[in-house]
Amino acid sequence: MTAWFVKRENEEVGPLRPADLLDLVRDGSVRPETMIRKNDSSWFSADSVGGLFEAARRPTIEHYCPHCENVRVAAPPSTCPKCDQNLTNTRQRIIENSLSKSSRTTKEPGASQGPALSARRWLQKRVGKDSSN
Repeated sequence: MTAWFVKRENEEVGPLRPADLLDLVRDGSVRPETMIRKNDSSWFSADSVGGLFEAARRPTIEHYCPHCENVRVAAPPSTCPKCDQNLTNTRQRIIENSLSKSSRTTKEPGASQGPALSARRWLQKRVGKDSSN
């Protein structure tokens, strides 16, 4: 399995799974100029990894057991860890991803990031309310 490492100031963070690296790209911790490496390779800038930032923008799907409330499971076929049912279908939640700016690079703390962020938060709250009913 591929292990990724991220250089932050004088510190090395890792090993990270590819999904963890994508999470760091999404939250703004890894930017195009951030130095990263794969396994035992030399350090290189994150923007030299073809498709990294595009992959971070793609939607992700979370799978939930249809018999249990809010129990996350692997993509089917899988088994629910709570009810031990074999699953061929799951409830799915599609998450639209975007890249955040790191708080270190934001020029004005607390500045609005626009209507897209507001709409996304509203939708996330709405989806959360609908799935809890």
